[in-house]
Amino acid sequence: MANSNRGSVSLKAGDKEYTLSFSVNALCELEDAFGMPIQKIGSIFNDAENITVKDVRKLICAALHDHHPEVEINEAGKIATDAGLPSCMEKIGKAFQLAFPEARGNANPRIARSSAR
Repeated sequence: MANSNRGSVSLKAGDKEYTLSFSVNALCELEDAFGMPIQKIGSIFNDAENITVKDVRKLICAALHDHHPEVEINEAGKIATDAGLPSCMEKIGKAFQLAFPEARGNANPRIARSSAR
């Protein structure tokens, strides 16, 4: 079952429901599949004129692997067919956004504050 608090969303495909998420491992898998950093992959996803169906299939396959490790690229394509590409695009977009939550306040999580002065 998908849990948006943990960065996952549900994708209904036919009579089955799948869970999509972009963990660090899934993001690394995408970088390997696309041969580019995740920031560039995100910009491709946001460019509707240049994203290909192959790209969508790669995104779905990587997003499935945390919860459905048995799914390979061709099965990801079948799942995309059953779910419909518009639904896949919407759910991938949501899962991708959940993988990169916006920072709140002025905190910078990369910089630890020193308690001693």
